[in-house]
Amino acid sequence: MSVEYYTELLRPHFQGRKFILIGGPVVGFHDMIRQLRGLGAERPLIIGSTLGTGDPPSEEDALWCSLGVRGRDTMDSFYRYEALLRDLPLEAREKVESYDPERSARVLGAIVLSNVPAVAGRPRYGGRPPSWAALEDKVRIDAFWEAARIRHSPSLIVAAERDALGAAARKLDRGSGTVWTGDARDGIHGGAIVTFWVNDGAAAELATARISSRCDRARVMPFLEGIPCSIHGIVLPRAIIAFRPVELLTLRRPGADRFLYAGTATFWDPTDTDREEMRRIARQVGECLRSQVGFRGLFTVDGVMTEEGFLPTELNPRAGAGLRGITAALPELPFGPLTIAAQAGEALDYRPEELESLVVEAADAKRGGGGWTSFPGDREQTEIHGLLEKSGRYRLAKGGGATSASLIIGPSDHGGFLAFTPNRDRMDRGPSVAPRVIDAFRVADRDLGVPLGPLEPARSVR
Repeated sequence: MSVEYYTELLRPHFQGRKFILIGGPVVGFHDMIRQLRGLGAERPLIIGSTLGTGDPPSEEDALWCSLGVRGRDTMDSFYRYEALLRDLPLEAREKVESYDPERSARVLGAIVLSNVPAVAGRPRYGGRPPSWAALEDKVRIDAFWEAARIRHSPSLIVAAERDALGAAARKLDRGSGTVWTGDARDGIHGGAIVTFWVNDGAAAELATARISSRCDRARVMPFLEGIPCSIHGIVLPRAIIAFRPVELLTLRRPGADRFLYAGTATFWDPTDTDREEMRRIARQVGECLRSQVGFRGLFTVDGVMTEEGFLPTELNPRAGAGLRGITAALPELPFGPLTIAAQAGEALDYRPEELESLVVEAADAKRGGGGWTSFPGDREQTEIHGLLEKSGRYRLAKGGGATSASLIIGPSDHGGFLAFTPNRDRMDRGPSVAPRVIDAFRVADRDLGVPLGPLEPARSVR
């Protein structure tokens, strides 16, 4: 099966159409622009949360505007952005009307957390019903695992108050503390924003205060040592397909109760048996999603590769951040439009077995990903710094020449932004990439004024 088959399959649904792209910073849409233009779509209009770190698309490729969002953290920025999408400021609305006077454009957004059915009266193509989005609520997912008959860690759902949380923690602590995460009362959350590792009284007090300020209930579960990871799947009309595992770079701060979500990568490999178990779980989840809520399109199962194998911890009924590391191996495949068409219910001949083989084989052969995080403070300009590596340690490159990796520093919608991208040809396959990410972040902290402090990786125990 060739990429050309999927290009021609999708072309009638995208050729000659106008699209309004939403779902993040302006600089994050280069792949979608390229894929849409490859299908014959008109030049799209991007309505970004902010400009972001990097280069915006050229005027030939896309029109764009930034809503200039500023938030306290990742999730606060996302919800401020999505509120503005539902009620566009005048300047952005005028851009939409100028771009689409005939009112024929469709809105595309791969990652939209709250209910954004339309932007400036233009409907979203491939939106998700509330019943799908509700499965991202961290206190609801264990019931789904039970319904899907998927092995998972024990947990308790309790009121978000100190006595109930403490009692649940005492029942479930296996010696390394417990993890507390709040419900979605004030909106879906991710990136470990409302997730806490509690292993002493001070951590319990802080976690209680933060969770109770925005949640009614919380899930308490044992702390799971191991490599955080995820598996993507797609629900198609007559099949469920599953891709390869992705490492979730969930770092730890020594002596602190918070995790630092810091990117994704495909360099890590579990054992062949564990890999196939993760893919089996993805297919089982997909079947249950379809039968329970009529789900279609992309989903992600996140979890930890523990000593006893993969244990899922949450479900994202949408694309996950790790997908980019998988699809980057096939840049000519119109993967974004394909999965959005599936989510929209287009009854196409997706040839699922061929699609799965095409993507998995390419992603296994060409690894990718890296680390990224936001940090306090403002950065107005984008900086790019090369790194050289020797014996697993990085240092800033001086002058020109080949480098082992790069650091990019620039602005974001809630402070500064740092991204580490290794040269894939200089990376080992198999081990966790987290130690490399931490070492690169150390260079940024020490030499480039990025205030991150000491970090530790998860431990491989399998």
